[in-house]
Amino acid sequence: MLFFLFSQNSLCLIQVGAVAVFVTRHRQLVGGGKEELQHIVRVIVLNMVIGLLSQGIDNWGHLGGLVGGVGASWLLGPAWKFESKSSDGRRIFSDRAPIFSLIKKKRETKRFY
Repeated sequence: MLFFLFSQNSLCLIQVGAVAVFVTRHRQLVGGGKEELQHIVRVIVLNMVIGLLSQGIDNWGHLGGLVGGVGASWLLGPAWKFESKSSDGRRIFSDRAPIFSLIKKKRETKRFY
């Protein structure tokens, strides 16, 4: 299993999945992202077709890489939100990856006796 996680083909689809999540999450920043997402879908389909037509290529490894890239990017990837404009006109964004809202805990006051 680790072979597929770290093989070159799986890494390719991990990256494709991560880029797809970034483009989907930040459509307003990348100009809608429709063309980018269409290109990503073509790359995924091409990889799967090549995998089906060739011996020795594990499509499950490719699919696992894609799902892993999407999941990791969704939880750990940037989630930029427009906050305000600076005095010189630059836009200021905040970044809060979704993982932080999942592991958010209230801080407890510790008492030492």
